[in-house]
Amino acid sequence: MTRVIAATILIFTAGVAWLTINVSFAARLLQVLIAVSVIYVAWLAWRGSRVMRRALHAARGGDGEPTGLAGQSPFISLVLPARNEAVVIGATVMALRGIAYADRVGQPRFELFVVDDGSTDATGDLARAAAAGAAHITVRRREESGGPRTKGAVLAFALPYLRGDVIGAIDADTRVEPAFLECVMRAWRRDPAAAALQVARRPRNEATSWLTAAQAEEQLMDMASQCGRWVTDGTAELRGNGMFVRRDVLEAIGGWDARALTEDLELSTRLSANGHHVTLAPECAVEEEAVESLGALWHQRRRWAEGSMRRLLEHGPGMLAGSQPVSRKADFGAIAAEFLVAPLFATTVVASLLTIPLPRPADWTVPLTLFAGYGLGVFVLALGGLWAAGERGSRLVARAVRGALFLSHWLLVVPVSLLVIAFGPAPVGFVQTPRVTGVRNR
Repeated sequence: MTRVIAATILIFTAGVAWLTINVSFAARLLQVLIAVSVIYVAWLAWRGSRVMRRALHAARGGDGEPTGLAGQSPFISLVLPARNEAVVIGATVMALRGIAYADRVGQPRFELFVVDDGSTDATGDLARAAAAGAAHITVRRREESGGPRTKGAVLAFALPYLRGDVIGAIDADTRVEPAFLECVMRAWRRDPAAAALQVARRPRNEATSWLTAAQAEEQLMDMASQCGRWVTDGTAELRGNGMFVRRDVLEAIGGWDARALTEDLELSTRLSANGHHVTLAPECAVEEEAVESLGALWHQRRRWAEGSMRRLLEHGPGMLAGSQPVSRKADFGAIAAEFLVAPLFATTVVASLLTIPLPRPADWTVPLTLFAGYGLGVFVLALGGLWAAGERGSRLVARAVRGALFLSHWLLVVPVSLLVIAFGPAPVGFVQTPRVTGVRNR
């Protein structure tokens, strides 16, 4: 069924493209819809950036200095999936081991559960060496079983072994500050009804290249968008590394989906469909590695796009037909509709090129409007996220332009992903993201 829906979307966008480049009224109507979508994105950026700025300002001003004590906060289980991560796993376990989140007698109120997911290198041995002497750190190997090789499958494998009331997922290249978990639980108190929480993600190799710096801007604009969706009672989403979910809610909605390519987005949609919501902690951050090559970026974004669209196709109808508030349905529908912009842009360009030999030329303002509308939307989001983080003046504009240019790659990634869903092979699951910082530090 997912293949059929993806093929239908491609056929639909091709039909709309042909209609809009040939019929003036259809073109103007589409352009009005694009303008409305840009206004909506600008509204999210404005609301979200204010939420971000308040949280970051409070954290920088020393609002509630960290104590290292968990107090009445729940016991937390951190899960770290690791497959062939020998170059980074030792430093990551050491950083997580240093988290200060304990009871009044100094006993840790969290556990770290490292899953060596069938590694063929020294991942497991290095993780155990880094965990030596720490009773709250467990390293367990998950052998090849013929099941899905996905992060969701690893998280599902770990769940029965965990003691926490809150489950957190951490990637193998992560670094955090000692007060990280205390920061997370303080941020959660702003919205105690939330079923899950997502922290900020920051590339620690941001200064390496234009590409890595652009990914830093992407993370800021995404946080502005997510905060905007949260504060307007929309459907904010989890982002994988640094995501936390209440165990009772997770188990009530069926746990992790081992088949999902993007377990974070899939879980976010199921949470929304079951009446729950995600909150944000822009002042708490995980530092991670941004990819440094175009090839690695392409493979990463292809997986993200395909996973995101598959969960929209599988769970979207249930979300829109459920008993959710109108604000959440509208936000979910608007975000889902954004995935039509890229295939519409691609098909309008192709259709316009096909009309060149015909007596009547195409209306080239249609693809130009789609491109400009998309670019303006992400530029405004970049302005919001960067402004909230403290950027001002010409540097603010320059970084926002770079972020907007970088985000244009989705105009190619999304149509290709739709083609793969409709006509390509089934997803293979695990795809190794190249690690770079660990190699440099050796």
